[in-house]
Formats: sequence, structure tokens, C-alpha cells
Amino acid sequence: MANKFPGTRAEAPAYLARYLNRKKAKLNSKSQKDGDDSSWVSRARGKAEARARVETEMDEAPPVRTEGYARVTVSPRELIFPDSYRERMNGTTDVRLIRHGQTQGYGTNAGLTQLGKWQSHRKGQNLARGLKDGSKVVLINADTARARETATGVQEGLMQGIARYKIENIEIIDPFSMENFRNFQVWCDGEEKDPTSAFVKYDTVLEEYERKKSGDRPGWLDEIDRFWKVQAGGGDPIAYWLNQPLQYFEPPAIVVRRFWRGIVKTIKSNQDNENLRVFVCTHSGGIRAVATSAVGHDPGEPHNLEDVRIRVFSDMKNSIITYRGRGTEIEIPTINSPTWYDLNNKD
Repeated sequence: MANKFPGTRAEAPAYLARYLNRKKAKLNSKSQKDGDDSSWVSRARGKAEARARVETEMDEAPPVRTEGYARVTVSPRELIFPDSYRERMNGTTDVRLIRHGQTQGYGTNAGLTQLGKWQSHRKGQNLARGLKDGSKVVLINADTARARETATGVQEGLMQGIARYKIENIEIIDPFSMENFRNFQVWCDGEEKDPTSAFVKYDTVLEEYERKKSGDRPGWLDEIDRFWKVQAGGGDPIAYWLNQPLQYFEPPAIVVRRFWRGIVKTIKSNQDNENLRVFVCTHSGGIRAVATSAVGHDPGEPHNLEDVRIRVFSDMKNSIITYRGRGTEIEIPTINSPTWYDLNNKD
């Protein structure tokens, strides 16, 4: 016969369990009545999941639409900061580093697929929800076809969202390219190229070397060969770039400082509006390098149209970087200039 009263127990006594259930019910009731942040997030996530399930069954849904992808793109993933910290954050400028939409390919300077265009439009609609009356939006893109088309789609989605949510007195600056936010560069036989253009050069030169079977291959060709073979083998070429010292690739630390100089420059030139929003449509390499420099490890590849959110404090010395639910306060690196950044110009 089993012992009815064991010597140890993991569950709470009946009276305590009833008390905890009553307390939990009161808290849930108060939360729903007051509409606090935690209740809002729970409701928003529930709606996002329901919408994700519906969109997978719609005939007009974009191709390769999945419930998991829908949940990632529409669920709220921002941190909820305590009240004491929110007061300090008053006056911060909201900057988003947004990865371009799904592209037709990386073998050439291709534009977006139909899904990529839809992703961009949807992102603009979502960003419109965070705008206030009287906001100013600056749209910037890297100088590639996929980044330009992404910025155009985001702008169209913003305008539609502004009309839908009846947000007034919004100024949206038409998308323009800015060198600070270009993709990381590769040194190819005396020329700086983004990885896509570098691949075209590499493919052409490599074919000639292999056809003639003569001469030693230059160093830049070997490095690009290794980089693209990582991708061809199903690996992560951006992780390779972040962790491997490369002599012919722009270093991640330089890219991070370049991005930050662009952010600071943009904010300073638009200080006439306290509700400034800066949306930058660019590439995963630079975005990932910025996030890595903040959190101290590689947090992974951003999805198409996923963003790293940066809140820049009014003193232009500190900021909070948020990526996938983790927020980190950092000192803006461009306020310091170590000598090693200029050594190449002092030989």
C-alpha cells in the first residue's frame, strides 16, 4: 500500500494553493483593468500569433509565408524599461538599422523579390505605429539596389500607416544614400567594392587564372575565395568576417565607427525636431557588427527587415542598443579616437 502521507512534498499545501490562485486572479483582473504594459504585451502577442495563423491560410498571402516568420515580424520584442530609466530616456533619438528585404540574389547587384517588397511595405506600416504627431522621419539607404528598394517600400508603408492611424503633421524625408551606411568593403586589385561587386570581379579573374593555369593568385583573390566558399558550403560568411582577421576586407570595428559617425551626423543636422526618427535600410554585416560591439558576442544574423534599435541620448555620448529583446547601454565610440585608427595614414 502506497504511503498516503509522504515525508517530503513539492506541491504547496491546499490552503496556500488556494490563496496563490486568488492572488493571481486579482493581479490579472487589475492588470486588465489598468491596461499596464505587461498586459498590453500579452494581448499584442496573442493578436500577432492569431494574425500569423490566418495569413498562412490566405490565398493572397506572400510565398514562403510561415507562422514562425509572421510571429517574428509582428510580435512586440521591445524591452519594457522601469519608470526611473524611462525618465532618463526622455529626449532620446530613435534610430533603426534595418536589414534589406529578401533579394533576388547576391551574385549581382539585384533588387528585391515580390516577398521582399511586401516585407518592406509591412515594415513601414509597423514603424508608423510608433510615430507621434509632429514627428520627422529621415530615411537613409545603402547605395545598392536591394537597400534602395527597401527604403522605398518602407516609405510607402509609412505613408499608408500614417493615413490609417490618423497621425498628423508628419515630415518624411525622401530616401537618400549615405556613404556611412554602405556595406563593408573589399579591396579588389586596387578598388574598393561591396561583397556583391567583389564576387563578380573575383569570379571573372579566378576563371582566367584557372583557364591559363599560370602565376600565383593575389592575396585579395585568396581571401574572397575563402569568404565565398564559406557561404557556398552552407556556412555563415558574416561570422567568418567578424571573427577572422582579413587583410583585404574592411574590419568590423571600422564599419561600426563609420555607422556611428553617420548616426551622429544625421542627428546633429536634424536637431530642429525633438521627435526625430532615423530609419536606415542597409546590410546585415554592418548591422550585426554594431550589435556585436554592444553586447560582446555575435547575436546572430538579422532576418530580412529585422532591425537593431538605437536610442541616442541628447548628450550624444551614450545610447541604448536593443536587439532581440536585449538592451545594452554603451558609450558612443566616435567620441574617442585612438591612434591606431590613423596609423595607416602616418607611414
